[in-house]
Amino acid sequence: MTPVSSRLDRLKTRTKNLVQTELETQTSLIRNHPDYSDSLDPFIKILQQTFFIEQFIEQSSKDIVFTPCIQAPLELFHAAGLQPFKLACGSFAVQNMAPLHLPALTCPMIRSISGLLEMNQTEGIPLVIPTTCDWVVKFSELAGLYEKTDIHFMELPHLREEERSAKRWHNEIQLFKTWLEKRTGQKIYSKNLLRSVKLYSRAFELHDRLIRLRRKQIVSGLQYALIMNAMPYQDIEIWMAAVETFVIGLQDTGIRKIPVFLSGSPIVFPNYKMLSLIENAGMAVTADDICTMERTLQGTVAYEDASEFALLKALAQRYHTACSCPTFADNHRRINAMVHTLKQYEIKGVIFHVLKGCHPYDMEASILEMRLKDQGIRFLKIETDYVKEDEQNIVTRLEAFNRTLRSIEQ
Repeated sequence: MTPVSSRLDRLKTRTKNLVQTELETQTSLIRNHPDYSDSLDPFIKILQQTFFIEQFIEQSSKDIVFTPCIQAPLELFHAAGLQPFKLACGSFAVQNMAPLHLPALTCPMIRSISGLLEMNQTEGIPLVIPTTCDWVVKFSELAGLYEKTDIHFMELPHLREEERSAKRWHNEIQLFKTWLEKRTGQKIYSKNLLRSVKLYSRAFELHDRLIRLRRKQIVSGLQYALIMNAMPYQDIEIWMAAVETFVIGLQDTGIRKIPVFLSGSPIVFPNYKMLSLIENAGMAVTADDICTMERTLQGTVAYEDASEFALLKALAQRYHTACSCPTFADNHRRINAMVHTLKQYEIKGVIFHVLKGCHPYDMEASILEMRLKDQGIRFLKIETDYVKEDEQNIVTRLEAFNRTLRSIEQ
């Protein structure tokens, strides 16, 4: 063993121990929370397993495919008999393994994902990359994955309202299906695709039920985040069964806090700092438009008939027109949808969470703030990282925001 490989092995072992401690600490906080129930354990368990990918692969009944974005249709993965593995990581400790050549202001989630892949043996696992933000587009190159695995790019049109964009994305969905068939050596027949579409429609209906409970503060922001963070790593039927068990065991405590809408950068296990700080400041996250939470399941697929063409076209529309990612140039519908939710559920404030280096959301913040203030809605931008040192400053700002919202109610 060379000195370099020896040092790398020691760093990997030390990082795994730090990650394990980080996971145990966050899990302990969750289990000591007043609204914790044993029905959350399946979600916690799968999220913990995602940090040790070799073990995850051994326990999975399906071959896995990496993807860093929700734009790749889950229904197609399912119809191909594959398990998507969402490359989203909220660990600070795993950043010890991130490549040293990453830019200083790298998005912390990208840095954590890079460290996660370095900490695990992942060569040969295929990767699907929808071209959303610049960090996602450049991720595979920064992480040195080109020579290590099969990468399929899905070129996402950044205009949603034009017919040419719809046609281009429909073509990308067809190419993605062809790539999946080549990977598995099996054709995806329309009957199998239809079965998967119907299955995810049932999952969306269950998700809609979960959201309604969340709006009433019967489901907390933390509980909801655990459930939705876990979804891209589980067989969808197993996930639905676990959600059903969770919902059946719910009890309404009757405690109500000031409701707020959370927007901005992804919230990913185990970095639930913002959710905890908001709650500790006397508020409840009852709605969001975050891609790792409410946007994980954005709606049902409306197809005209059961033909392959119609199903793929419907999937393309669902994953493009219905998406509200800030990387789209014509994104007024995102703001309109947010305002509609705020008014429908009488939510007076928006907390906009920006991870340092997350440029699309950072740029969007000022635009969103102007639009919301015109509607009389209070807005608070919080810029943070995967660290705890800024918690006291954030708490102070959140408590002041809570007082402002309470004064409005009175």
